[in-house]
Amino acid sequence: MKIALEVTSSLDQSKRTIIAAFPDFIAFEQKFNKSVAKFEAELTLTDLGFLAWHAEHRMKRTGLDFDSWINEIEALELGNQADAVIVPLEISQPIG
Repeated sequence: MKIALEVTSSLDQSKRTIIAAFPDFIAFEQKFNKSVAKFEAELTLTDLGFLAWHAEHRMKRTGLDFDSWINEIEALELGNQADAVIVPLEISQPIG
């Protein structure tokens, strides 16, 4: 499970794509006690913001806490989902 999110920095107007992955969804469920299965019906900007922040924090691209990070974001939207494609392994794994 992956989702591409595009954020625009309020500091320099730069845009970047952040890929939220499985560990970020688990952290989301633990933090908000809300299943990602309900995203389609109950998705909020806070949900998307948390996923983007957690992905950047997990990848060590920010050391800011969530609220400080959000204050540096001008816009957040769904990115190109083709960027979030799970790439198959380069080498086939043995079966059995």
